[in-house]
Amino acid sequence: MLDEMNLYAAIEASGHADTDAHGRRPLSIPVHPAHNALQVPAAIWRVMFGCYGIFLGGLLYATGRDGEALFMIAISAGYTILYFGLSGVLIGLDGHGARDGRIAAGGDLDTWTGPMSPGAVAGQILTIPICLAVFGVIIAVIRAAVG
Repeated sequence: MLDEMNLYAAIEASGHADTDAHGRRPLSIPVHPAHNALQVPAAIWRVMFGCYGIFLGGLLYATGRDGEALFMIAISAGYTILYFGLSGVLIGLDGHGARDGRIAAGGDLDTWTGPMSPGAVAGQILTIPICLAVFGVIIAVIRAAVG
């Protein structure tokens, strides 16, 4: 089914219906190589989780004074835990290779668009979480300054 990556296109010939089995031929579709082993180092996952924790902590400090805000922060924390938990489960289901958490010296990571250095991968993955953590800290500092 999905593994074959062939589509059958109907060739309309005069006098033949679309349901004619002889009027169909397989079309080959170029397939990107599968990257079965997740190569993102565990340190990147820890930094990402920490950034979301700082963000939610800043929001809790700044806005967590009433029930509605606490409820929304709890929902956000639940989604964050779900995101990281589901990622961990899906990574654990991958049976194509054990991830040792290390990258070969000078080695690049395989990405969808080609090999990239570990620093470039970390920069792309951690940009949004770091910005959210900075936002959480700024919100907490403003709340502390205002009182």
